[in-house]
Amino acid sequence: MNSFYRVLKFGKEKSSAVWAAIIFYILYTLFQLAGIGMIIPVMDIILNNGSQFEINQVQNFELKHLQLWINDTVSYGINLYGPLGVLWRACLISFVIFLMKNIFRYAALWQMAFLRGGITSKLRYELHSKILRISPGKLSENRKGDLLSRSSSDITEIEYAVLASLEILVREPLVILGSLVILFSMSPSLTIFVLAVGSLAAILLQLVSKKLKRKSNIAQSKLGQVISALDESISGLRVVQAYQAEERQKHHFETNNNVAKKTQISVFHRRDLASPISEVIGITTLLLILLFGGSQSLSGVGMNGAALIGFSLFFYQLIPSFKSISNGLYNVQKGSAAAERIFEILNREEDIMDPPKIIKDHNLKNRISSIEWDRVSLKYPDSNNFALDNFSASIQEGETIALVGPSGGGKTSLINLLIRAIDPSKGCVRLNGIPVWHEYEESWSLNEVRSAFSLVTQDSIIFHTTVSENISLGDPYPDKKRVREAAIFSQAKDFIEELPGGFDCVLNEGGSSLSGGQKQRIALARAIYRDSNVLLLDEATSALDAENESKIQKALDAASINRTTIIIAHRLATIQKADRILVLDHGKLIESGSHSELISKEGLYSKLVKNQSFKV
Repeated sequence: MNSFYRVLKFGKEKSSAVWAAIIFYILYTLFQLAGIGMIIPVMDIILNNGSQFEINQVQNFELKHLQLWINDTVSYGINLYGPLGVLWRACLISFVIFLMKNIFRYAALWQMAFLRGGITSKLRYELHSKILRISPGKLSENRKGDLLSRSSSDITEIEYAVLASLEILVREPLVILGSLVILFSMSPSLTIFVLAVGSLAAILLQLVSKKLKRKSNIAQSKLGQVISALDESISGLRVVQAYQAEERQKHHFETNNNVAKKTQISVFHRRDLASPISEVIGITTLLLILLFGGSQSLSGVGMNGAALIGFSLFFYQLIPSFKSISNGLYNVQKGSAAAERIFEILNREEDIMDPPKIIKDHNLKNRISSIEWDRVSLKYPDSNNFALDNFSASIQEGETIALVGPSGGGKTSLINLLIRAIDPSKGCVRLNGIPVWHEYEESWSLNEVRSAFSLVTQDSIIFHTTVSENISLGDPYPDKKRVREAAIFSQAKDFIEELPGGFDCVLNEGGSSLSGGQKQRIALARAIYRDSNVLLLDEATSALDAENESKIQKALDAASINRTTIIIAHRLATIQKADRILVLDHGKLIESGSHSELISKEGLYSKLVKNQSFKV
C-alpha cells in the first residue's frame, strides 16, 4: 500500500478539490439518511390507516425527542390536510431529499474528477520525463510494449483506484456510521447481531482478495507482453509480409494473448466472487432481522411494524456500502499493483546525471579543440561482453575521422559516449582536456556536453509536428530564417515547399508520408540548424538509393567544412577523404591512419575495402 499512498501524494495540488468532495459527501450522507428516515412516518400513516399517532407508541425509541417531534408534526398534518394529504407531501419531501442527495453526490464526483485527472496526468508526465532521462542501454531492459502498458493501462488502474479510495475513506464510512448510530438507537441487540455477521463477511472477503494484488501485477505484466507483440508486428509489418511470416506472428501473438487471457480470467473470478458473497450475507442477515424483529413485533414486544421496516431499510442500505468498500478495496489492490509497476520505472536510478563538480566555464558548443577517449571500456547492462575494451584515441579540431569495422565492433558506442547516452564502465571521455564526467575532477555539465554535437543517424527520426519544428528540434525559440537556411543547405527546401503548408506542414508520426531521402535531408537540416562544432554521422547515408545518397553526401561534405566530423560508414567509398580512419574490432582499436596508409598495411581495413570492390 505504500506505493498507493505515494500516488495520492501526486494530488497535493488538488487538495482543495478533496476537501470540497468530502463536504459534498457529508451532505450526501445526511440526505441519504434523511430520505430513508422519511419512510418511517409514511409507513406509520399507512399501517395505522391514517389515524393520529399516540405518544406512547414511540417510548421504546432512544431517539425519543426527534421521534416525538416527527410524531407531533405528522399528527398536526393529518388534522390539517388529512392522511392522504400528509402522504403525498411526505412523498414529495422524500423526492426532494433524494434529488438533493444525488446532486451532492454528483458535485463530489465533479470535484473528484480534478483529482483523478491531476494525478494521472502528473504520473504520465513523470513517467515520460523519467524515460527521457534513462540511457538507451538501461531502457533496453524493458520492452517498448511493456513501457506503453505501464503508461496506459497501469495508470488507468490507478485512476480507478483513486476514486475507489475516496469512496472508501469518505462516502461509504459516513453512510455506514450514520446508519449504525440510528440502528443502535432503534435496537442495540439487532445492531450487534448485524455487526457480528458483518465481521464474518469481512473475514471471508479478505480471504478472497488476499491474492488479488499479486494476480493483478502478473496480469498487467502479461498484458504488457501482448502489447509488445502487437507493437512488434506493426513495426515490422513490411518485413512480416515480405517473408510471409503472418502465421508465425499470429502464433506468437496468440500465445501471449492466451496467457494474458488466462491470467485475467483468474483475476476476474477472484474479483467477481466478492460481490455475490457480500450480497448473500447481506440478504441472509436481512431475512434474519425480519424473522427476529417480526416475531417480536407480532408478540407485542420491541419495535412496531413501521419501525421494523425503517430498521430493515437502514440496514439494507449498508449492503451497497459494504459492496462498494469491497469493490473499492479490490480496485485499490489493483491500483497498488499498477503503482508498483509505475514506481519501478520512476525509482530506477538515473545513471546519466550531472557530475558532482561542474566546471564554471561554459559555452562549449562552438569551441571544442580536442576529443579524447582515455582507456575507455564499456559493457551494456544486457550484455556479458565489452562493447569497448580499453579503447584510447584522440581527435583534434577540424579533423574528419571515420570509424569503420565489422558490425558490433563498438563504433556507435563511441558516439553514444560522446553525447552521454551512456557512460563508460571504465576510463574517461574528455572534451578540451576536461572530463565529460568524473567523480572527483571538475567536469562539463550534461547540457554543455550534448550542446556540442549535431547528430545524424541512419534512422531519420521524424516527429509528429511541423517541418519547421522538426528542423529546429530542441530550440525553445526557433528562428524561421535559420530553419529555411538549414533546409536550403541540406537540399530539402524544394520538396518542403511542395508539401501542404510548406514549413508549417504537420508530418505524420515517423514521417510516413516522406521518402527515405526526404526524411534524411530533414534530419541533416536539423543538424545544420543546431550549428554545433562537432558533426556526428552514424550511417547517415547507408539506407538511401544511389541518387539520394549522392545528394546527401554532397550536403554532408559541405556541412563538414570548418567542423570536426566523426563518420561511421559501412560504405567505405564515402570515407576515403577522411583525415584518419580508426578501425575497430570487438571494441578494440586495431588500426589507425589515412586511407592510403591503411591500404598499404594490408590489414583488416584493406580486406574490408577489397570485399566492397571499389577502386583504391
